[in-house]
Amino acid sequence: AVMGFGNHTWMQEVLSSFDAIVSNVSNSYRLQEECDVLSLRMAKYKGNINLPEYKAVMLASMRSLCKDWGSQHEVSWSWLWENVERMLKALMGKPAVQEKALAALYASLDEAALMVIRKEVYQKFFALAPAGQDYFKQSTTRLYFIADKLVAMTLDMYKEPKRMVEDISALGLRHVGYGIPTDLFGPFVTGCVQVVRMLTDNDAAEEAFRWSLNLISRMLTRVINEGSTIVMKAINVNSAKMLRKAVACAPRGKRASWMLNIQVGTQAISPLMWAIETGSLESARAIIQDLLTIRADRDRYYYGMDSMFERHPDVIQR
Repeated sequence: AVMGFGNHTWMQEVLSSFDAIVSNVSNSYRLQEECDVLSLRMAKYKGNINLPEYKAVMLASMRSLCKDWGSQHEVSWSWLWENVERMLKALMGKPAVQEKALAALYASLDEAALMVIRKEVYQKFFALAPAGQDYFKQSTTRLYFIADKLVAMTLDMYKEPKRMVEDISALGLRHVGYGIPTDLFGPFVTGCVQVVRMLTDNDAAEEAFRWSLNLISRMLTRVINEGSTIVMKAINVNSAKMLRKAVACAPRGKRASWMLNIQVGTQAISPLMWAIETGSLESARAIIQDLLTIRADRDRYYYGMDSMFERHPDVIQR
């Protein structure tokens, strides 16, 4: 532990997010998202949190690790942490209050109120974005399940932020496969907030719901944007021609991975397996043919069979 701060376990939460914070320092939208999630995790810490202490530890560690450390480094890293600290301070103390208000609201809802949410969410959404009807063609039972899941997710975001980040990343990657336009998330959030406003006069509960759902929406949008590769777009329209054109852009060393793995954070999806599971068989056939095609350069022959079976040992059974 640096400078005797080893028992300050909240610093471990900051450290676990620090790589993403530094990597996205130039993207204020993503930086705000990371700080929002970090504030939820730090809200679970029981004890006093003194954010300037992390700056002292960070700079002391950086000075010992960087041999050519100078004044420019000092200014740059201080500027970074001051921005993060400002975002975190704006949220400190709020998550616990918002969680309590939202939990109280949900506890007060009876079955009739829940049914209002299940029905009105889609009516409000379709009124705001008629194009959304093309993506909600499931049965009424399934739509009600999605609405119930949505309600649970907004509260779970406060209760278990670590798990929810993983779950939302996995959900976002599935939405990549569904080809959901990200511009529909804004109207959907607006429609949901309007429904909650119908059911409560508690401004704190409404704000807690809006903030949580907005964060979930931003995370889903980011994951979909990061995961929407040209290979997945070709699979969504089940076009072998588009798929061949897409993988033709890949560097030789990345060609197989483009068709076998899309990674966003700790979650991954396989374009090949997604094509098989969703019935995009023209795309799946094109992927398998491409992976099994023997190619050569000046040094050696190569093909993607080993990569395919390493990623999917059970692909024959599929």
